[in-house]
Amino acid sequence: MPVANMRVTLRDVFPVVFLLLAPASAPRAAGLLPDAVYGTFGYTSGAFVAIYGAGASWNLKERPPARDESGLGIRLDTGVAYWWGKGRPTPYGHVWDLNATPVFRWTFAQPAAPRLFVEGGIGANLISTTRLNNDRIFSTAFQFGEMAGVGVSFGPRNEYEVRLYAQHVSNGGIKLPNWGLTYPGIAFSMALP
Repeated sequence: MPVANMRVTLRDVFPVVFLLLAPASAPRAAGLLPDAVYGTFGYTSGAFVAIYGAGASWNLKERPPARDESGLGIRLDTGVAYWWGKGRPTPYGHVWDLNATPVFRWTFAQPAAPRLFVEGGIGANLISTTRLNNDRIFSTAFQFGEMAGVGVSFGPRNEYEVRLYAQHVSNGGIKLPNWGLTYPGIAFSMALP
């Protein structure tokens, strides 16, 4: 069955979400378990799409236990997102998105808490169908994802973070039409012990 016609249900995605979030309750071992878990929400009124997501992060540059090192850091974010098309009537009401993005972050030295940072990354997305609403056509299941954001970390060990970001997902012109999707969002993450 071509990927463009594939329909993915919540039952199909649950095992992926479970694998991403289950390590939050397990002890960290051998660097295989994530350093943080996160949830996201975004919305674009121009395309009438709400985006809900969850994922996990692995630091690719070791950070101190208090997560308070300033300077450049890099991590790998992996996640799953549900794009809910609000355009009605349409047979193309939703898209599932599996994604992985290396993210570069600059954390400012002052103040000590909350810690301000800026970040950005370019990654890969795999979407379940290439149409959303009646007018949003992606043409390919493989998409690029570009993200830029700003946020703060806080808490006794700076273990919590809130980020505001802008996300663009498109196939980069691999195949036309290439409508893509651009939206602002907010994310909340929590470092794991």
